[in-house]
Amino acid sequence: MSTFILPGAADRLIAQGVFSAEEYAKAEEKDSNVASEIKWPNGELTFYSGYEVGSLMDSNQHIIADWISKETGMPVKIVNGETAGGAELAAKLADANSDGQTIMAIGVQNIHSYYNGFWKVNPADFSKFKIVAGNIQPNPDCGNMILTQTDAPFNTWEEFVKYVEEHPVEITAVSMPGKVMDLKMKALFNGTGVSKNIRWVPVASNAEATTALLNGTINCVMLDELTASHYLEDGTCKALINCRMDNDYSMYGNDPAIEKMKAVPTLLDVFGADAEKYMVPNRSVIIVPAGTPDDICDAIAKVINRIDEEPIGSEFYDKSHFIGGTSKYYSWPGDKIMAEWSRLDPIIKEICGMML
Repeated sequence: MSTFILPGAADRLIAQGVFSAEEYAKAEEKDSNVASEIKWPNGELTFYSGYEVGSLMDSNQHIIADWISKETGMPVKIVNGETAGGAELAAKLADANSDGQTIMAIGVQNIHSYYNGFWKVNPADFSKFKIVAGNIQPNPDCGNMILTQTDAPFNTWEEFVKYVEEHPVEITAVSMPGKVMDLKMKALFNGTGVSKNIRWVPVASNAEATTALLNGTINCVMLDELTASHYLEDGTCKALINCRMDNDYSMYGNDPAIEKMKAVPTLLDVFGADAEKYMVPNRSVIIVPAGTPDDICDAIAKVINRIDEEPIGSEFYDKSHFIGGTSKYYSWPGDKIMAEWSRLDPIIKEICGMML
């Protein structure tokens, strides 16, 4: 039913029984919503990606680009800029038109890039950028465990904290500066006061860190929970804590490693209501210039977040998982992540001020 009716005619048609007042009101509301819905993208979309070409996250940007094209019928041009995680692209985005036609994928580690002088603009400065949606990732916010040698004189996080207080500068921890696991580990160590009693050693890779741990030259390293679980299984290391906020391990299916993971206390187990203070969510996001109107942001989020609803076994689902997905795609509300980044901004600034 069309609601384009001459003024005054609606009352007459309702009186004649052509349609009810309720039917007319519903149709009018539907037409109004259609008329006000924002078409996005409006032409070719430019998608900035600061991730290394060929990396898993860069591959995910191509998946999202394909999704946007499939959903909207519009072409998407991906522009890569690997320098400092896309520093030049971020500067361009801050000055781009606020029409939703230019978006960018970044991660929480790019706040670190700003405080280290690689980025000219802070991703957590919401006078420059607006987070519109969680960048769809092929796994939820998985955990990262802090490992130590099996013969270390402490078995729990509480015992570890007490030991470093009683033996200052005896314990050495390693991390890769600027990486998400580095942020997670230092946020916990700084926030609990452990950092002042240990020595930090930078490394270039997880492999280098693990070798140093197994050789006994350092005492603490953080690894992703799946990798860590294998060291727990063969008895070469023990875990002090898992830096995750929940006990949802469904992403691993029936992997026997789950039992090893579940046995390690999480931030929530150790710190209870204060756990969030030590949590650095491993989430990448889609950002636009700060002046982008809310209705355009809503339209962007609506299109991108539909990936999360793609059913198992569909052509798109199979394609995305062939590239490296583990279970299904996850997304998060942009306003929630903006609040998280506002909380993390001073924490990351403190981390960048640490002397290694």
